[in-house]
Amino acid sequence: MFTKPPTHRRRVTGLAAVAATAAGMTLALAPAAHAAPGDCTVSSTSGSVSSLCTSGTGLHRIHAVLNPLDPRLPQRIVLGNWAAVGQTSTAANPWGPSYVANVWVDLID
Repeated sequence: MFTKPPTHRRRVTGLAAVAATAAGMTLALAPAAHAAPGDCTVSSTSGSVSSLCTSGTGLHRIHAVLNPLDPRLPQRIVLGNWAAVGQTSTAANPWGPSYVANVWVDLID
């Protein structure tokens, strides 16, 4: 004569199958991995500061702190546009390269 397995055993097996399916769907729907922009160079000309990143993915922008013409005034922060890898981010620097106190590249992957 055939006997049914206990109900709790069927329930545990069903829950395990649902959990495995959910985990598989999570991995299948996960976004592709991205790498922050890299190999970035910074340049400064008489009217601007700029950055160019040539590897990775995501966005970058130039970020600079300028000393004022009058030392009694506060420093000025200038930000460039967000640019994709391979494109240039540029910010205005009306006072020229000698007034750049600090400069770096902000990155988003």
